[in-house]
Amino acid sequence: MTYPWLLAVEEEFAERLRGGRLAHALLLAGPAGTGKGDLASRFLASVLCLEGRYPACGACRSCELLASGAHPDGHALTFEKHPKKDELRTELVIGQIRSLTAALQLTSTISPRKAATIRPAEAMTRSAANALLKTLEEPPGDVVLFLVSHQPGRLPATIRSRCQALDVRLPAHREACEWLASESGCSSADADRALEAAAGSPLNALRMLEEGGSEAYRAVSEALDDLRTGRRKPPAVMSEMADIEPQLLWSWLSLRSAGETRKHLTSPRLARALAGLQRDADRNRNLLPTPVRKDLLLHDWLIQWSRLGG
Repeated sequence: MTYPWLLAVEEEFAERLRGGRLAHALLLAGPAGTGKGDLASRFLASVLCLEGRYPACGACRSCELLASGAHPDGHALTFEKHPKKDELRTELVIGQIRSLTAALQLTSTISPRKAATIRPAEAMTRSAANALLKTLEEPPGDVVLFLVSHQPGRLPATIRSRCQALDVRLPAHREACEWLASESGCSSADADRALEAAAGSPLNALRMLEEGGSEAYRAVSEALDDLRTGRRKPPAVMSEMADIEPQLLWSWLSLRSAGETRKHLTSPRLARALAGLQRDADRNRNLLPTPVRKDLLLHDWLIQWSRLGG
């Protein structure tokens, strides 16, 4: 699927492809939930396509092999299963980069190029990034790498400097709201609330609408309003929030705090308190993998929020 907010990036890529100005590595950077992964996959298909155009023709032998998952010249590197745990790794490790490099050293068999996507690129360990740097400095043959990153600032400067940048931005709120209402059939008010819950990401907002997440966000917002006016107490609100995924909940609490901070900039004391609650929410989200008592963190945060007053 092509998303309207990505058209400018697609046109830029198509122009570089037509003009023979593609670098060996392109960095697609921008917020999560903007479609960068899908975009990288379409770009990869295009550089492998025997027609040599964007979008890929979809009908040549290369496109057929890629669609079947059996293309010998196209590779996708992302999180793999942990060898000792029944879960995915949270990092891209040096063994993965070495395997990819070895595959890229081989002569292409179907397409005029070899290509690979790496996502999220910022998840590479230091040793993995160093191994990739060697490939970027001396790329083997006609290779194109697509690095997808939600947080490009976490990538080593040496990696970023060797990539052509293609920046992917969130669409304007009105554009995102119209697209979301059209795709989901929801009202403008529901689209607006879902976008708020998804921090402006239209794809994450669409997923929330499909899975009922925007209703959970509405319930959290109403509970926070009730806390500040004294209509509900922290223990009751904690009980209502018990079924919400903790990472998502703390993200919502951070978003709400940030939004309220912007609304109260003319009240310095209140703005400082709200900014502190946002920092606490972000800190508590980062503490989730640790043994710290998560229920106590939430209870304390809700108490502090209730003391802000209505």
